[in-house]
Amino acid sequence: MSYVVYSIKGGVGKTTLSVQVSQMLNYTYVTNDSHSSAHNLMPEEKGFLVSTEDYDEIPFDENVVYDFGGFKDSRINDIIKQASKIIIPTLTSIVDVQATIATLKDVSEINKDIIIVINRTKNNNKAIELKEYLEEEIKKSYKDINFTILFVRDSSVLEDSLFDCEAIENKAGTNRFKRHIYRNAIEDMNNIKKALKD
Repeated sequence: MSYVVYSIKGGVGKTTLSVQVSQMLNYTYVTNDSHSSAHNLMPEEKGFLVSTEDYDEIPFDENVVYDFGGFKDSRINDIIKQASKIIIPTLTSIVDVQATIATLKDVSEINKDIIIVINRTKNNNKAIELKEYLEEEIKKSYKDINFTILFVRDSSVLEDSLFDCEAIENKAGTNRFKRHIYRNAIEDMNNIKKALKD
């Protein structure tokens, strides 16, 4: 199985999420975003950049998490079509929600298996309202897609994990204190893992 993390908007946490998912599943990480350095931080032979300057097309492979930057790139459509699921991260601002709907419109034309991740949630009520709004919009306009909406709570642990590219579960290890500190991030990542496998 392979997965795509994608939004037409930047700054919604695609790279942090992509790195976590790739490390959690022990998958290869591939990005088309030449402004990202995450591929250089990954373990050897586990992170790759497929920039528009160097690659006319992006090869599809199994056991890969594709992190597609917040810009249009015609090369990604074939990967989106073949991927097992598409993860669309969003934040709770109106601009992010509009970008999510636009991304969903693009993606749903070529892949019907979608997970929307409401990222960096701080206010539960706002996040729940957004989830209800998205569910209503999807059921009204995109009747034939299979979708799940999940929350990832705001966490400095997740943001910091980008620097060492280590899965949160592994980072916590068996240390009871660390597992307590990381508990929300571990739970959120496990929910994503379960949704990917369903």
